[in-house]
Amino acid sequence: MFVGKRIVSKGVDLLVAAWPLVVSEHPDARLLLVGFGEYREAIERLLEAFGRGDLAAVREIAARGRGLEGGGEAGTLRMLEAFLAAAPGSYADAAREAAGSVALCGRLEHGEVGRLVPAVDALVFPSTFPEAFGMVAAEAAAAGVLPVSADHSGMREVSRALAEVLPPDQRDLLSFPLGDAAVPAIADRLNRWLALDPESRREAGAALSSRAGELWSWLGVARGVLAASTGRIDELPPVPET
Repeated sequence: MFVGKRIVSKGVDLLVAAWPLVVSEHPDARLLLVGFGEYREAIERLLEAFGRGDLAAVREIAARGRGLEGGGEAGTLRMLEAFLAAAPGSYADAAREAAGSVALCGRLEHGEVGRLVPAVDALVFPSTFPEAFGMVAAEAAAAGVLPVSADHSGMREVSRALAEVLPPDQRDLLSFPLGDAAVPAIADRLNRWLALDPESRREAGAALSSRAGELWSWLGVARGVLAASTGRIDELPPVPET
């Protein structure tokens, strides 16, 4: 699942490009893109091109990049172009086989998203623009859902705080480095997560939820503010387990 504005800087193109690599290993996987924005039409064109296995059309969209966002200035999708230049020979076939596994949803209110997120296995936050805080990742973790975030800015802060409660071999599932290898890195995180046995995913989800509540629930934030300003947290009760 992706939740966010449909704009270039949210990196939706990276997730869409990674998706055929996920479906090739997990044929029953489904992706839901939730949000609105001026890049929606370009994302729809990208999905259609992938569904046809038409990588030439994908390259054309990547070359126009930000120019397809409401008439904005042209700017290539560099990371998508880098992936396409080195994509495996079977990638076009994988893209065709993944056709129909992606659904688009428009704007949802916060309460609607709150009911939807717990029903998914993972939420991807591939923003290429600096984020003040990884709120989407924190909310996914609170619901016991794996958040896979780009490794920078406020998203890195959230990923590192959450990773502390996971087994060492699962910690890197929470983030991926931006760069020419971003697309296969996203696919790698999702494939490894989906390959875990259900009990391991359940335990990891419970640990993530507890950690998110400890750090970012109203009570958790209040304790942090109080500790920073007075050095005392004994005035507040402990954060309850979620």
